[in-house]
Amino acid sequence: MKTPNKWKTRRQKLLEILEFEEEIFDLHSLMRELEYNSKKAFIKDIEHIALSLRNEEKQILVKPSECRACGFVFPQKGYSLNIPSKCPECKEERIKWPSLKLKQN
Repeated sequence: MKTPNKWKTRRQKLLEILEFEEEIFDLHSLMRELEYNSKKAFIKDIEHIALSLRNEEKQILVKPSECRACGFVFPQKGYSLNIPSKCPECKEERIKWPSLKLKQN
């Protein structure tokens, strides 16, 4: 039995969006769409989903953050997401957030 959409948790809604859409998701717009108030809670939910998907032979592919001013690409560390606030190269704050896509193995 499927639960109505209004009764789903944010993690369930996030996983559903990732599973049924074929596109790459910009984290900033996804966070706004799911009405997260905290960047920290949003990242924690994505990391939790990424770890739980390992058992289902699925994985979340992450396109790392990038500085819009100089093009610096921030390194990605395993399942942890990093949404930086400032570029270490040029010190600008114009950072493009990471993007996600769910990959079925």
